[in-house]
Amino acid sequence: MGDYWFAAGLLLAIAGPLLLLAPVAVMYWLLHRMGFAQRFGIAAPGAVRAVHGLLALVLVVAVAMTSWLPGRLEFARLCDELAAPRINTRLKVEGFYLDDSTANSFGMRYLHEEGFAWFEARDIYKREGYVRYRKNGSQIVTEPIPALTATHVVRSGVEVRTKGIRVARTEISERISGKILAEAHSVIYQGGPLGLFFGVYGTSHCPDPATVKGGRQFNGYYHLTREVLGEGSVKR
Repeated sequence: MGDYWFAAGLLLAIAGPLLLLAPVAVMYWLLHRMGFAQRFGIAAPGAVRAVHGLLALVLVVAVAMTSWLPGRLEFARLCDELAAPRINTRLKVEGFYLDDSTANSFGMRYLHEEGFAWFEARDIYKREGYVRYRKNGSQIVTEPIPALTATHVVRSGVEVRTKGIRVARTEISERISGKILAEAHSVIYQGGPLGLFFGVYGTSHCPDPATVKGGRQFNGYYHLTREVLGEGSVKR
């Protein structure tokens, strides 16, 4: 069932604009019923159909674009403001506290890929408790701990804003003082109120790894922890 819904979602994302044919057909029917073209002296059946069809298409597209454009403009503003990572301090630590709901899954990349020896996180089985994930050779060892020992925090989360915009933020700070060492963002525009009709063609991502500048910014976002707490180990 999961594969079925995934395939259906993928098809809808690709073929979403075809859904606009339904409101176009409704608008065509309304114009035809009103005799809109005939009111302007157009009588030939072929010309009437052409006028109603073109007008229906223009009206539906205009409404769709009106719903899409404000969010896209806000996305562009946020992209200019947030795309570049902001790093105030770099240092070298062996591990940190990962405040992230995906710590026990995607968080493992910090051990497998980013070169850290350990990180601490909430215990998923005992929310008031903590655990330490430690790399032991090729294996990950999970150890309950009575309290946090990490001096630094990597905190990630997603904020849902208006106009169909989601802003993912990664922040690195000192655990005790709260002093922020660095932050980076990823912005996604999902097409606005009528995003379903645009599918993938109405969405936008920032930073965009498909461009040279966006690729550098995306690496800065994705590898921010290694860049800051690994003392700048990412090539710039």
